[in-house]
Amino acid sequence: MNRCSAALVSILLLGFNLVSCSNITDETVKNQNSQVVKFKKSNQQQDLPQRVITLTPLAANLIYNLDASKLVAIPNSKDTNKKPQFTNYPKVSLYSNVNLEKIIALKPDLAIGSEVMHSEALAKLKKLGVDIISQEIRSWEDLTNFTQKLAVRIGANPQPILDKYQSCVDNIPKNGKSVLVLTGRIPTSSPNKNSWTGDLLNKFNYQNLTADFQSNRPFSGYLNLSQEKILTANPDLIFLVESDNLNPNVLKKLPFWKNLKATQKDQVYIFHHDGLITPTSLETITEVCRKLRQLAR
Repeated sequence: MNRCSAALVSILLLGFNLVSCSNITDETVKNQNSQVVKFKKSNQQQDLPQRVITLTPLAANLIYNLDASKLVAIPNSKDTNKKPQFTNYPKVSLYSNVNLEKIIALKPDLAIGSEVMHSEALAKLKKLGVDIISQEIRSWEDLTNFTQKLAVRIGANPQPILDKYQSCVDNIPKNGKSVLVLTGRIPTSSPNKNSWTGDLLNKFNYQNLTADFQSNRPFSGYLNLSQEKILTANPDLIFLVESDNLNPNVLKKLPFWKNLKATQKDQVYIFHHDGLITPTSLETITEVCRKLRQLAR
């Protein structure tokens, strides 16, 4: 960090300390003069964060929907970039790359990010006195808990969002179709039950053929599948994942592809990474639920 940045950090640290000391003195004075002025509990609204920076598109989307007035910065992501409501917000992160100097200059009092991808940046912000929330979304329960946690922290009502979640999973068809989710890499990757994708498939009553497979990856929710294992599984449905970096057509060119039941019956469907692999917004969550429901019938 250069001299200007170091000086800025020092000033901010001093500012945080002064605010803390001021609050203590003020409360002490009120306590000591309780005979004249009755002690009043601090206004809860004053304790709530007013300047929130987000490092993930989901956090940006949720804070915007909970209370847009408190959102001051967002990540540089495809999901946020294509939404007009986010056009004028400063962008302070790109995946795991976080611009701490830019964040500090925005004077946030709450930072929200991924506990894995942004752990180092969040730890540094916490040392500077910024409150932090870190979360990984690996299940529907994680999503609802995260939404409620954000709402409580900023003093907003989560019910409209929770109602949207509930409408996504109401009256799910019985289903029972076997499915493989495959990414467009070789060797290809597939989710087990310890992932957002796996939990979502289970919620919509799909038989995820890799649900109980063990992974030797750092993140245990996904595993590599050989061509032999794909052939052996031979699912009713195949869900191929696409994104800027994933081309599902790669798998369609493999020699074994035409031997699969799903390909022979034209039961291969393309899903975008944003939604099926990672929930990035209310819109992508709603869309993936709609598609999973439709194919479950």
